[in-house]
Amino acid sequence: MEPVAPDRLRAANAAAAAYYAARLPHAPAAVRYLRRQGIEGAIGSWWQPGYAPKHWTALIDNLTRRGFTVAELIAAGLAHRAYNGRAVDYFRHRVVFPIHDMACDVVGFTGRDLSGRPAAPKYLNTPTTAVYQKSAALFGLGRQLALRDPDDIRAVRVVVVEGPTDAIAVHRMLHEGRPELVIPVALCGTMLTPEHLALLGEWLPEHPPLSVVLDGDAAGRQAFERWVPLLRTWPGIVEAAALPDQADPASLLAGHGPAAASRIMLGRLRPLPVARLEHILDRLDPATLDLREPETRVRVWRAITPCFRDAPDLGEELGARASVRLRLPLHEVMAGVVREIAA
Repeated sequence: MEPVAPDRLRAANAAAAAYYAARLPHAPAAVRYLRRQGIEGAIGSWWQPGYAPKHWTALIDNLTRRGFTVAELIAAGLAHRAYNGRAVDYFRHRVVFPIHDMACDVVGFTGRDLSGRPAAPKYLNTPTTAVYQKSAALFGLGRQLALRDPDDIRAVRVVVVEGPTDAIAVHRMLHEGRPELVIPVALCGTMLTPEHLALLGEWLPEHPPLSVVLDGDAAGRQAFERWVPLLRTWPGIVEAAALPDQADPASLLAGHGPAAASRIMLGRLRPLPVARLEHILDRLDPATLDLREPETRVRVWRAITPCFRDAPDLGEELGARASVRLRLPLHEVMAGVVREIAA
């Protein structure tokens, strides 16, 4: 198969985004989903959420009538070959969110399943194409920067969340009355990568504060643990927040409204070393530990000492937090950490 020109891939994705957006108001299940996430207001906005119909070839039929070939749609990640060789739509019965590059061209999509079928992945992302690589793409970044005056970029805080509904929710929470303060961006179905930070550094060269807001579940906590070494390479301020159990920004918005949801989220932001300590203590679950046992104490000291070693200037705050969580005197906590550092 001959390569397809990148301009044709972008054109196909733009046409698909318009098609999906036009279908959304007529898809009650999709509208209900957005309403449950607190972001029904995004319909018809520049976020351009859409709906991919159930029909196997709905998008293919529409775009081929408009002059695109099946080969172009497959190359764009909009269609693929089924087991029988027939070309079918890649996204079906999903709420879809277009992903833009830094030129504001649509290069891919994230789709949220509406069928509830166990075999269907909850989220589906455009596969790697000539114009899209999810490990180097951030949902929302290009469009938001394009809408800003360049002088405003110096004032921003970047908020990194896990999915597109969360980015839209954070935008609604924090843009009420202070739109210059935040640019929420979402990962596109992958973990945070050096390419993501390089993209932010390229377009926000003054390295503004970076706030990472992860879902309040086991997956969110595990993601944070993996991201810490990378986040420490960001030249600016880094904060992180763990949301309440099973919560994410969209559910906070839907359940509490913009003002209260933003207070909850911002109230949980901590400097990276402090957030790391809180994550480690959450994992250890101090309420279940018998800290009278020497072996248990050694295990706790070894787990939390890297936080102190990496941020000696925050030692007092880290010690105080660990003391409260472990219900131990501060001097015992600090003595245990000092022993581990010296070991």
